[in-house]
Amino acid sequence: MPDSDMNWTEIQEGIKRCEKCNEEGFFEVRCPDDRIPTSEPRHVKLLFVSEAPPLNTRYYFYHENSNDRLRNSLFELLRCDLGYEISSINDLIAAGFYLLPTVKCPSARNGRNAAPLGKVIKLCAEQHLKREIEYIKPDGVCLLGRTALQGFLILRNLWDVQVQGSMDMGRTLSGVAGKVLEVKVFDKNIKFMISYWPTRRHRRFHEISEHIGMLMEEIELSSP
Repeated sequence: MPDSDMNWTEIQEGIKRCEKCNEEGFFEVRCPDDRIPTSEPRHVKLLFVSEAPPLNTRYYFYHENSNDRLRNSLFELLRCDLGYEISSINDLIAAGFYLLPTVKCPSARNGRNAAPLGKVIKLCAEQHLKREIEYIKPDGVCLLGRTALQGFLILRNLWDVQVQGSMDMGRTLSGVAGKVLEVKVFDKNIKFMISYWPTRRHRRFHEISEHIGMLMEEIELSSP
């Protein structure tokens, strides 16, 4: 059951202090990390789930003075392709959007930023992301990239995937991108869309806004 007695601040403070990766011996993870969301989610229609905060920067998606590449790319997609006037986190929240990383702390290999390992994704998704999604209860979730997909594959075993045939879906991103899966999370059916990491270097970058638009139609989130 969800932690009904916990509020958003308590959930985020728990993440901010978390040292479970160190306790488990996952020493490639730089934890704890204090780059938690700066604003509480309110009436979220569509939740974006990303990878992890980057290494070697003070800021991340939520800070207005950030030059974070994820923030810049997602805001650009929402503005240019979907017509939303979004230039700040407050604009994002007012439009019914929010974003959370699958893994809350950065990983490093040989001193350089690295994608989280599977064991790290599993631990963080089960300990933190599951609780956040259950608290927010969005209408839809857009999974941005391979790490977000891996986190979802872990959590779907703890929830109830409703769409026929979805349990046989492949585990590669290219094989499932653009698919919508309906998941029952306690008393609410939430639709999950699988898409790519939003960078212009990705050869399928143009498909991401199409996927977001498809999910918006599924959850009946009208364009501005």
